[in-house]
Amino acid sequence: MFDTSTFYDELLPWFMLFIASLGIFIWRFLGLILSSKIRKDSFFAKWINAVAFAMTTGLMVRIIFFPTGALAETELLERLIPFLLGVIIFLFFSRTPIIGLVAGVLAFSSTVIYNQII
Repeated sequence: MFDTSTFYDELLPWFMLFIASLGIFIWRFLGLILSSKIRKDSFFAKWINAVAFAMTTGLMVRIIFFPTGALAETELLERLIPFLLGVIIFLFFSRTPIIGLVAGVLAFSSTVIYNQII
C-alpha cells in the first residue's frame, strides 16, 4: 500500500521552497517592471533609499554590539575598531567602496589572529 504521509513529508520542504521563491521573484519582477517608471530624484525613491540605509545601519549596529554565534566570542573593541577603520577608509576612497570593506575585514581578521596567538 502507498503511504501518503511519507510522500507528503518528502514533498513539503520542496513545496515550501517553491512558495518562498515565488514570493521573492514576484517582488523582483515587479521591481524590474516598475523601476523604469520611478524617477530617481522623487520623494518615493529617496524614501526607499533612506529605509535601505537605515536597515543596513541597524543590522551593522546589531552585529557589532549584540553579536551571536562565533562573533559573540570576540571582544567589543575587536569588532568596533575594524568597523570604524573600514568606514574611515571607505570615506577616503568613496569611488571604490570595496577598499573600505577589504580594510575592515583585514583589520578584523588581524585582531582575531593576533589575540589567538597571544
